[in-house]
Amino acid sequence: MKVLLAYLCHYQDRHDYFMSIIPVGLVSIAAYLEKQGFDVTLANFSQMGHRKALHKITELKPDVLGLSLFTHNRIDTFKLIKAVKKARPRTIIAIGGPHATFLADEIIRRYSEVEYIISGEGEKSFSRLLNRIAQGQKTDRKIISSELVEDLDTLPPPGNFSGTLIGVEPQEQFSFIITSRGCPHQCVFCSSPRFWKRKVRYRSPQHIVQEIQFLNKKYGIIYFSIRDDNFTLCKERVMRFAKLLQDSQLYIMWNCQARVDTIDEEMLIAMKQAGLEHIQYGVESGSEKILRLYNKYSSIEKINKAAAITRRVGVYLSVYLMTGMEGEGQGDINKTKDLIKKICPNDGIVSPVALYPGTCLYEQVQKKGEIVDDIWFDTKESGVYLRKDRQVSQWMTELLLELERTKKISRYYDNNFTLHRQVAGRECWVTDILEGDYYFEEGKYRKAQECYQKILNNHPQNPWGSLRMKKLQKVLSKKS
Repeated sequence: MKVLLAYLCHYQDRHDYFMSIIPVGLVSIAAYLEKQGFDVTLANFSQMGHRKALHKITELKPDVLGLSLFTHNRIDTFKLIKAVKKARPRTIIAIGGPHATFLADEIIRRYSEVEYIISGEGEKSFSRLLNRIAQGQKTDRKIISSELVEDLDTLPPPGNFSGTLIGVEPQEQFSFIITSRGCPHQCVFCSSPRFWKRKVRYRSPQHIVQEIQFLNKKYGIIYFSIRDDNFTLCKERVMRFAKLLQDSQLYIMWNCQARVDTIDEEMLIAMKQAGLEHIQYGVESGSEKILRLYNKYSSIEKINKAAAITRRVGVYLSVYLMTGMEGEGQGDINKTKDLIKKICPNDGIVSPVALYPGTCLYEQVQKKGEIVDDIWFDTKESGVYLRKDRQVSQWMTELLLELERTKKISRYYDNNFTLHRQVAGRECWVTDILEGDYYFEEGKYRKAQECYQKILNNHPQNPWGSLRMKKLQKVLSKKS
């Protein structure tokens, strides 16, 4: 039985780096099904669009087509579903993902082309469904409940998938890894608590490092992005991971996402010594009132502390901000702007408060009668937002401008790197890279060369030193 697992974003989003890449969850399902003995092809149709994707699917002639459905890619995905069923009526179509999970009944009612919806976590439930299909067993249940994998180490790492790839660049796709599932918190704008049942499960540090070693050896990947909801939730696991990664002498660099209340200086130092160069915090707002409305269980004090520690250790600091919450006013925006000035993030993202099925906020608005599930099938917009007034757009602009202004003072300079070495250790090669990059951007090539040469001398197997030195020599050769 031929199984095709596929993803496509809206065609207008094909140049968006994050929207156009396959969700790690779908890659994990592909790896699991392959291990179970299924003939699996993994395809990313984001650059093709749904029309060219249809042509490719008709060429492949899959027995089962599994598609990943999110709120942001639902329109083109449903177009593809209809077209596939018309062209290949015998192909069984199953969908999964957050949007499919939380609107399962409505989707089944509206789209007869969809035979099955995998609700929630998909590896085990999809595998059982495929086994039934292969054995010719019919089931009247169109919505297949999730079966949680208690021990994530029993799953093959997503990057171990060795089947056919279509439209997938392995060096990009497999650089995104997830090391845990679930979040114990319940921010009103996030569907993760309901999707994962608010239960947090972890991959072991050994399992993570083994995947990184495998991907580094097979694809030469030297930069990874850890996309857990909150990578630093369990300090003991993070410290063990950092130690194993540092001892492996792979010399990769990486980034991760974290909450400000789950970080401390000891952890950040260990992470940086293991290659961390960038961390992203879900700050959301500089107003205590708005943080309470978001149900963040955070505080401005904790945000200030986490940011100060991050800058002291010498990791690039990024923040996620939101605006457009009910009850938010100009005073709250001014407090967020003041916070930006104080914590000095190196960069940040500002988003309007969006409504997603499965979130507490969506349910609150539903109970007020201000939104119904029909909207996801009637509107052609990729997103639906809590507030539609122009003020929100203005606030977004204000916050983005503040972030841009802050970049001029948030850069790390000579005196910062001196402090970073005192805190994170004089032999921390990530500091050498970041300092060398600073001098390179400033046109101080001799000082940049000294930093890169230090890496070559102290860590001859570190690829970053030689890569940076080649880049520098190329610039110098053009100037000579």
